[in-house]
Amino acid sequence: MYTVLIAIAVIACAISLYMSVSIMRKQQKQRYDHIHPTVAKHPLLANPIVILYLAFPILVIIGGLVWWYLEVKGLT
Repeated sequence: MYTVLIAIAVIACAISLYMSVSIMRKQQKQRYDHIHPTVAKHPLLANPIVILYLAFPILVIIGGLVWWYLEVKGLT
């Protein structure tokens, strides 16, 4: 059961990441005067949404491992 839920979460994150990156690439063709230089140089690394898409599955796995550990020790 957990394997299926993890697979669905990973697929959803992968699709969201792909869609965000494709929108960002289309958006780069437009020029903005008020854009921060860091975002202009590194549009993927400086985007908090992309960072969240990458961090979410990792945090879910860590949270699951902590929960599993607490269940095994009988602390929950």
